[in-house]
Amino acid sequence: MNDIRIDLDEDAIAGLVLHPDVQADLGERMGRVVAVAQLTAPVDTGEYRSKIHAVERPDPDGTRHADADADHSIYVELGTRQTDRHGRRIHLPHHTLGNALDAAGGDH
Repeated sequence: MNDIRIDLDEDAIAGLVLHPDVQADLGERMGRVVAVAQLTAPVDTGEYRSKIHAVERPDPDGTRHADADADHSIYVELGTRQTDRHGRRIHLPHHTLGNALDAAGGDH
């Protein structure tokens, strides 16, 4: 029986995310995340929806982000613990960015 040996260059593999083609693909995926988030965002004044965007530059490790930078974005995404007089939460979470990431995450 033949022995097969495989040596992986883990540094090279880790660096693949920084390759321009991979970054272009990740940028396109973030564009889809933003499009889905904007389409599904709850709208009162429109400020939250208008502040959803892809972060232009990746992190040093190649990570890409979509963000909503309205002052109240965290409350739209995660809700609040504030309740009405019956104990029901007033501001329920919408998980807009999280759901958009899930929806746009597959291969298209």
